[in-house]
Amino acid sequence: MPSPETVAIACGRLSARLRPAWGGRMTHLRHSDYGDILVPTTEQEFEPFNWPRAGAYPLFPYHNRLYGGSFVHAGIRHDLLPHPALAPDAMHGPAHRRSWEISDLSSDRVSLVLDYEADGEWPFSFRAEQSFLLEDDSLTVELSITNFANGPAPMSLGWHPYFAAGLGCDARTDAKLQYPLDAQNVPTGQPGTPRPNPAIPAVTGYTLHFTDWSSAQVDFDRFSLRLEAHPVFGHLAVHRMERYLCLEPVSMAAGALGLPQAQREGRGLATVAPGARLSGRIRLSIDL
Repeated sequence: MPSPETVAIACGRLSARLRPAWGGRMTHLRHSDYGDILVPTTEQEFEPFNWPRAGAYPLFPYHNRLYGGSFVHAGIRHDLLPHPALAPDAMHGPAHRRSWEISDLSSDRVSLVLDYEADGEWPFSFRAEQSFLLEDDSLTVELSITNFANGPAPMSLGWHPYFAAGLGCDARTDAKLQYPLDAQNVPTGQPGTPRPNPAIPAVTGYTLHFTDWSSAQVDFDRFSLRLEAHPVFGHLAVHRMERYLCLEPVSMAAGALGLPQAQREGRGLATVAPGARLSGRIRLSIDL
């Protein structure tokens, strides 16, 4: 099915818009009583390497910064094309910069698919899928990735929303562990440390990485937003700026792909057999 410029879905008081050609992005999520849930996308043009800090986009087949744009798999080193502004590092995988196709569409749901052929940005072919279902005061996002390569391949999946939550919104997560970070806010590879407080700090310009979590919550003036995810999303990346809060459910701890293979254990980086699939669901619900 061709990808129109904008797709709209709605149910009850929730409505959403997506742009498949803009990396499979949800550009708007709005509640008729409470306004924008996601920071609305206002850009008129899409720059794949300078993407909008708005809406929500998929993270396949890895996320965050990959130092030197390289990793080792099955004893073979793979060198990826870097992000032009972050060279020599790569960032967030290529799927959110490619055009997706619509595989299913109805009034309250839409499914998108990307058939990715191995190239300089990722050496293993895969199929990525996203589905979005609106119900009364909730959004369910299902993500999956299928290995189309000839051999086992490292893969992860995640979702990167920009919630329209300023610093005046209290936020918290039940994550039990927080990873130590390096100067670029990437986990160092050391084990996570216990969190004594569930609060997500109300300050600007930081990134944190958590694990062992099941939910997160943001308190707006008139409602609360609850984020829950399937256990495959065992890690949560948090990024906060003055006008938005990113709560990113991800299956892999940031930086795990770039670690020596012996140090990846327990960090969620899956090795997926040919034809096999990794998938999970994320749910956003509005609590009054």
